[in-house]
Amino acid sequence: MPEALSRVSSPSSEPSSSPLRAIGLLVAIAATVQAPLVYLSTSNLSEVIAPALIALSAWTVLLLLSKGFQRLVAPLLVTAVLISTVIAIVAFGSVRTAAGFLFVAVVAGAGIFLPRRALFVTVTLSVVVLGVLTWMEWSGWFKPANFKVGFTVWLTQSMTMVVVAIMVYHSRSRAQQALDLQRRELERRIRSEQERDQSLERFTRIFRNSPSPMIAQSARSGLILDVNPAFERCYGHTREDVLGCTDAMLWAEPEQRALYLEQLFALRRADQVHVQGLRADGSRFEALISSEMGDDPQDRLIITTVTDITEQNATIERLRRSEERFAKAFNFSPMNLAITRLSDGRILEVNRAGLISDSIGVNALRGKTTLETGAWLTPAHRQAYVDKLKHDGRVLAYESQMRGRDGKPVDVRLWAVLIDIEGEECILSSTVNVSEEKRREALLLSVAQGMTGETGAAFFTALARHAAPALKADVVMVSELMPDQEVQTLAMSMDGALVPNIVYAPEGTPCGEALSRSDLCVHEQGLAHTYPSLSSKTGMQASAYIGQSLRDQDGTAIGLLSAMWRQPITLTAEMRALMSIFASRATAELMRLRREREIQQLNATLEQRVQSRTAELQKLNAELDSFAYSVSHDLKSPLRAIDGFTSLLSEQLQGRLTADEEQLLQRVLASTHRMSTLIADMLALARVSQGKMVLSPTNLSEIAEQVMRAEQARQPGRPLAWRIEPGLVSVCDARLARIALENLLGNAIKYTRDQPQPLIEMGRCKDGGPGRASFFVRDNGVGFNMAYADKLFKPFQRLHGPSEFEGTGIGLATVRRIVDRHGGQVQGIGRPGEGAEFRFSLTPARAPR
Repeated sequence: MPEALSRVSSPSSEPSSSPLRAIGLLVAIAATVQAPLVYLSTSNLSEVIAPALIALSAWTVLLLLSKGFQRLVAPLLVTAVLISTVIAIVAFGSVRTAAGFLFVAVVAGAGIFLPRRALFVTVTLSVVVLGVLTWMEWSGWFKPANFKVGFTVWLTQSMTMVVVAIMVYHSRSRAQQALDLQRRELERRIRSEQERDQSLERFTRIFRNSPSPMIAQSARSGLILDVNPAFERCYGHTREDVLGCTDAMLWAEPEQRALYLEQLFALRRADQVHVQGLRADGSRFEALISSEMGDDPQDRLIITTVTDITEQNATIERLRRSEERFAKAFNFSPMNLAITRLSDGRILEVNRAGLISDSIGVNALRGKTTLETGAWLTPAHRQAYVDKLKHDGRVLAYESQMRGRDGKPVDVRLWAVLIDIEGEECILSSTVNVSEEKRREALLLSVAQGMTGETGAAFFTALARHAAPALKADVVMVSELMPDQEVQTLAMSMDGALVPNIVYAPEGTPCGEALSRSDLCVHEQGLAHTYPSLSSKTGMQASAYIGQSLRDQDGTAIGLLSAMWRQPITLTAEMRALMSIFASRATAELMRLRREREIQQLNATLEQRVQSRTAELQKLNAELDSFAYSVSHDLKSPLRAIDGFTSLLSEQLQGRLTADEEQLLQRVLASTHRMSTLIADMLALARVSQGKMVLSPTNLSEIAEQVMRAEQARQPGRPLAWRIEPGLVSVCDARLARIALENLLGNAIKYTRDQPQPLIEMGRCKDGGPGRASFFVRDNGVGFNMAYADKLFKPFQRLHGPSEFEGTGIGLATVRRIVDRHGGQVQGIGRPGEGAEFRFSLTPARAPR
């Protein structure tokens, strides 16, 4: 762009021919017209020389222009006009002639059409010539001039002005063109700089934010000019560490760097070259680098992008190994594996186990659909399978029917999952032939159904009848080992028919061997040779035998399941499994049968033993209650004597005893009083256990009201408050019910003694259950800790000390005895400081005693 501007701003060495041609033509015509006019209007013939010379020069210029000699036109025309001007001034005799205007035309023409040097020479020569001519006129060298004005003067001056005007117009046009060109060039330069700034901003943003490491280098010096943050993260070098340095520190192999630079400078670019990079910590990594060299001739820039492919290569290697493992597992799997296209079932891959037949290879199956190969019985079978797969994304143990290798329908179970292969939805499937399994299941189901609901002899009969066809045996026997060590058959099937049971000694038979061992006894052939006496016991000539002993929980043999064949056999895993199933089921039933026999024997003597034990217990309970009553009654007489004598002694010695002696006597009196209370409570407890109960509908609400009013009368100073639900009725013994309520309500009154607003409630429990009325007595007293609830209803067990609350611990035990006699239940619920609740029921569960 600077060269273009310089070309526009400086005059051209080759002026345009159009202005010169116009000026030359105008001058030629004017000078040609002027020459004869000057000749006719003057007597000085030398004045004709100037216009004639100018006309000749102008026509010469036109000729040269037509011939293509443009370079000579402007100098020739300017020179000719200058010479003509000098000749005209000399011929006229004064510099003040009209020809003097031609100096202006000469200078204007030189300034427009000639280079600067020629312009300088022309101006200098014109000034010098004009000065010389002026001096010559001043010195009188010229003849006197005739200053008479005429047409020639007008024509000369007019032509000079027109020529100068044309040259000025041409100069101004050229200047305007140069200005327009310069303005357009300036606008283009501004747009280019704006685009360059935008490109530079985009490049900077891309450079700084690129996730791949990027390096900017000088192609001349090889120095690093800039790096992006990704470079710092990848290499471990900071930007300040590498600016102004070469990139040699970034290469693990200098030979790779040399080859890379050679390729870059030869081709000006390099793409995805695999190299070894070197991090700041000295570790190496696999990388792909690409570089681009700029076109700036002043300082070519190299932009390099680095891609760390260490993890990518590791991933590719893992993928390769995974694919290799999958291929090996797929191709060498003993299970039927296939990959088919979901859309049409076309087979993409199949392993050896999945071949339809040994004569059809893998390559013959690839590209065919599963319908074309005949794998599916009908399109509907495949469609149902595909619909299930699309709905669930996978199928597990999907049961259907397909065509086997022999072309016959077989039952199959499929496992399949949808996979994506190159954007195509495909199916990875495994197929298992379960026809044999189905057959075994049907067989076992038939056996199970045949024995379902059967017990005892009927069960063993059904077992023998179903086991024979399942084992394909000629004889099946289910036997029990008797106490005398003989074997008695419980059921026996021969040739598909049931035969009468037999009893035989197992010695000398394979049954004896089977009973002596816990595992399966097997003779696949040669049985008659090993046990020659067997045929006389069984009535058949057997060649093969299997037997399984039936054992109790302690390992004792209790029976035997055996099968025999007239021909040799080969024992299969299926036969082993069937024998294990049949033997397990027979063992369970035989054990049940034996336990049932034992129970029947026990039941025969149980009722007699129960009655005897019950009578003994009743007698013992009566004796125990009588003993407790007698002891309590007999203790009262000496206790009254001790209390009376102690009281009498205290009265006689009153005033003569010390304080300690008085305290001892009071303690004796208190102890006798407590013992009297204990004896009274024991008598009360004994009384509730004796006597016959009289059951009748009893209004517990009325009894509770009577008890509370009586307690209020005994303690008129206490503010008692109670809330008793009306209509609480229970079928019970009214006398015992009153005793139970007196104890429960008395406890509630006692343990609310320290409560400023005591409240005692009685009502019906909501969760009493059908046919059993349950009631509660609740207070807001001191409560108790549930951790000690098991002591509540035991005699003489208390949860509070005598210093806190009086009592003997017999009250709740009495309540428990009354509730038990009614066949009910009682329980206590409480929390310290939050009161207590006692729930009880009096509905009898058995005949009253």
